[in-house]
Amino acid sequence: MIFLVRRMRAQGVPLTPDQLRKAEEIRGDVRINHESCALGRASIIAMLKGAMPLNEPQIPDLLDASAQSMAPNAFVISGIELVDGAAYAQSWLCRPE
Repeated sequence: MIFLVRRMRAQGVPLTPDQLRKAEEIRGDVRINHESCALGRASIIAMLKGAMPLNEPQIPDLLDASAQSMAPNAFVISGIELVDGAAYAQSWLCRPE
């Protein structure tokens, strides 16, 4: 499904409410699958496909992803992202387009 996705952390550190309001939203198809991952094992992976304006993911996949909260107009997926070989906690705030 197509959502507007906003990352809620920077290198594992939660953004402040002001930083979160100003964070870029990326439009894309949020998909969640169970498959092999870069950690050498199976994982539930959240990924953003067809991200706009570019037609490829602009943010790293979330490994060991899980839904953390859900409301009528948004939900949060949390997991681990790999950036330059380092693993960081990350959460996505997903709102319908």
